[in-house]
Amino acid sequence: MPRHQPSAYLSHTARREGWLALPSCRWVALLIFTFIATVYVLYMAGMGTCMGSVMTSALRTLADNQQTEGNAILNTLQQFAGAVGTSLSAVVVAQSQTYLAGSQAYTTAVGTQNAFIMLTVFATVIWFSYFKIVK
Repeated sequence: MPRHQPSAYLSHTARREGWLALPSCRWVALLIFTFIATVYVLYMAGMGTCMGSVMTSALRTLADNQQTEGNAILNTLQQFAGAVGTSLSAVVVAQSQTYLAGSQAYTTAVGTQNAFIMLTVFATVIWFSYFKIVK
C-alpha cells in the first residue's frame, strides 16, 4: 500500500515559511484567544474559590436539620440557572439564524453577539441587585 505523500507545494511552502512565518492576523487571533482563555481560567478559578464560601455562608443561616435540603436547593438552582442561560442563548442564536438575511456564518455571528449582549444585561442587573440587597 503506497504511503500518502504531501503535495510538493505544501512541502515547499512549509519548509520555506516555517511555523514562525504565519501571517500577522493569525498571530493576533492567537493572542486574542490566549487572552480570552486566560481570563476564562481565572474566572473559573474564582468561581471555584468563592462558590464554596457562598454556599457555606448561605447554609450557615439555616438550622442544622435544614442544611441538607438547603444544599440540595442551592445545587439545583445553580444547575437550573446554567440551563436557562444556555437555553436562552441558543434561542437568541436560532432566532437570528431563522429571521435574518445573509449567510449562515453571518447570522450565527449576529445571533452570538445578541446573546452576549443579553447575558451582559442579565449580569448587570444581577450585579446591581446584589449591591442593593446586600446594603
